Amino acid sequence: MLEALPAGPPRFVGPYRLLARLGAGGMGEVHLACRADEPTADPYRMVAVKTVREDLEVDGDFRTRFRREITAARAVSGPYAARLVDADADAPTPWLATEYVPGPSLAEAVVRSGALPVAAVRALGAALARALEGVHGARVLHRDLKPANVLLGSAGPKLIDFGIAQAFEATALTSTGLVVGSPGFMSPEHLVGSRAVVPGSDVFCLGAVLAFAASGRGPFQDDEMAAVVYRISRAEAELSGVPEELRPVVERCLRLDPAERPTAAELVGLLGAGAAGEDVPEVFPWPGGVLSLVAEYGEAARRVGEAAGSGAGVADLPTLGPVVPYSPTAAGSRPAEPAGPAGLAGSASRRRPWGRIAAAAVVVTAVVVTAGVVVLDRRDGGGDAAGRGPSGGPSVSSSGPVATPKTLDRVVLPYGGAGHTGDFGAAGTDRASRPAGWSPWTAKVGQGLETCALAPKVLVCVGAGGAATGLRAADGGTLWSVPGREASGGEGLLSSAGHPAVVGDTAYVTGPDGITAYGIEDGGRRGKLPAPGDAWAVKGSDLRDGVLYSAYLHLLDEGRGLVTAVRLDGKGSGRELWRTELDGIPEQPVAGGDRVYVPVDVATPVALDAATGRETARAAADVPCGDMVLHGESVLCSASQDSGIPVLDARTLKRKRTLGAGEWIMAGPAVNAAGTVVVAAGRPAQEVIAYDLESGRERWRAETMPHRNELSRVYFAGDRVLAGGRHQVTAVPVSGPPERAEDLEVFTAELPGGVEESTLTSPEALAAGGAVFLPFAGGLVVSGYLPFTPSPSGTSGPPASGTPR
Repeated sequence: MLEALPAGPPRFVGPYRLLARLGAGGMGEVHLACRADEPTADPYRMVAVKTVREDLEVDGDFRTRFRREITAARAVSGPYAARLVDADADAPTPWLATEYVPGPSLAEAVVRSGALPVAAVRALGAALARALEGVHGARVLHRDLKPANVLLGSAGPKLIDFGIAQAFEATALTSTGLVVGSPGFMSPEHLVGSRAVVPGSDVFCLGAVLAFAASGRGPFQDDEMAAVVYRISRAEAELSGVPEELRPVVERCLRLDPAERPTAAELVGLLGAGAAGEDVPEVFPWPGGVLSLVAEYGEAARRVGEAAGSGAGVADLPTLGPVVPYSPTAAGSRPAEPAGPAGLAGSASRRRPWGRIAAAAVVVTAVVVTAGVVVLDRRDGGGDAAGRGPSGGPSVSSSGPVATPKTLDRVVLPYGGAGHTGDFGAAGTDRASRPAGWSPWTAKVGQGLETCALAPKVLVCVGAGGAATGLRAADGGTLWSVPGREASGGEGLLSSAGHPAVVGDTAYVTGPDGITAYGIEDGGRRGKLPAPGDAWAVKGSDLRDGVLYSAYLHLLDEGRGLVTAVRLDGKGSGRELWRTELDGIPEQPVAGGDRVYVPVDVATPVALDAATGRETARAAADVPCGDMVLHGESVLCSASQDSGIPVLDARTLKRKRTLGAGEWIMAGPAVNAAGTVVVAAGRPAQEVIAYDLESGRERWRAETMPHRNELSRVYFAGDRVLAGGRHQVTAVPVSGPPERAEDLEVFTAELPGGVEESTLTSPEALAAGGAVFLPFAGGLVVSGYLPFTPSPSGTSGPPASGTPR
């Protein structure tokens, strides 16, 4: 990820202001930057600036080499190769700037989220083959194609780093016989000198990269460097972990004779793609884990851009240390294998063929004597796959110790806070509001769950019949679980799930037989408050200032409803304050100020005094209202899809105006503190529409159809609107959508084996610290990074919560 710059005045290279450190290589450093005269928080307008290390002597020979890199990068074009933006080889410190790709390297993605599925590997291979077509078409060789030099962006992969590329006709500037490349992803001809490298050599490297992407292991991976070089020289690839449908293509790329390998253009066809420009997916088929990492990189870049623009300085932000990805080239960097019998590392099947290794060592010695020195490029590794340094401690950047980020220290409610506004505010994207130690996860639980509260280390989720489960917020591990129960006299009926009420370290869950208190950490039962009676089943609940308001329907008489108010003590017990019967079936109550609002029979909003339960106002019979949102002095209703959003006066419940009259509204409303109201509309719902609450005017609308996602939820998190449906969440800037719908960023939950998308219900999402938590009724809970779509202006727009940044 990004490393903070040292404290001090802003640093500049050419016309660019440096924002954060991206990494370092053998000859230089790479920084995230933006133009000094055009500050931005849009990651897609930023650049990656590569500069020569200050301790290197920049002589004429070196500048010639650097000009060659610039020439190679400038000659290459195409959607899957990083574009050269600007360069200056004659500056006191030479530099070049390429487009910034907000996303992980392939190496990091595989380490953090696992091997890619077959469809993603095919698309990845076809894209990189097209990139090589452009490289070879410009009469340039890349010569260092490896997982660390492939960046994964939302629109597909990008091939980067032509730092050792060499024009076909160029004379090598290296000393005679110097072998340049990365062991583990080199071709056999690399080992006998750079003059033997041909376009087929890049194809060999690409085959090794695809094997790594598909299996999680390099095809020549070995603990001993001598064995790696020996196996490459014989083209003896280990492909048992590569899926069978991909293995023939990879095997052809890894043939010993370059003439027998496919060209880059042929490889595109072998991977099932059409010619350049054909069959390019509208949405690249990255799995959910990769999309989460892409969102993480975009979020990090946005934050440093905002910090630079506000004058806070990137160094003032909590930062992550560099993620150390898989490195098959760094000897001794792999995690130790589990101890086998008698304390021996590894099992019998992994014992080393020492005779063969000895022979390999002789071969390597001969190669080095004849061909020169193999340059070990360790930019893609210096620790193990878990990010530990050589000593086993955390990997620390050379720029200084890594600051420990703040973490969530409060309860986050599933409906966006008081009034059920669906607005998670600035905390929805602020990293300081993320659970400690969190990373994306997927959990399968033994029962259906409908809504969750984050409290703050434990995700407390509830389902029908009082079902409840406690999951570790950091990794989704199950801490405890309580099954749902049937309502007495309800002929097998399971009462609806009320929202979990968290007070202190106790979670209160409303079920058919009352309100049960559980310890958040261990699920231990701490007490129980009785239900109103066997004939009542809960319809919904709301917690406000330590008081739980619950709505019930009568199982035998549909003309009766009930609302109760219970003050919870946070220790397992509580005290009923009042109960009020209603003349119909109540829906989800919403508490705010001194009122409790309850829709009755999806037609008549009723206001009750929060202290006594006495009815204080009732709306006219022509106001459809199944769900209510309270914002200031207004109550927003939704029920009938074609009736718009009635806006009522919070004191009198008289209609003030209607938003979206004539629109077919399927989800919402959600409203933020600044008074922006959003809904999902259409048949099917694939459009997000924003209105101004006070004037009723439409602000903008965003079409999400290219993502083929029917929307059923809308909410706010920071400066973005989040629209969800089934297992996807789409981000739209609060200030307005980009010009093209395909530029919208989408989070897609990665579904485990055996779970079909069609079986999922639309979850009630919860956002905190840039993470989203999605509970599904089928017993699946998913957590990943919130998507981020930059605003059209390149800035993040006005604060969604009205709070200064």
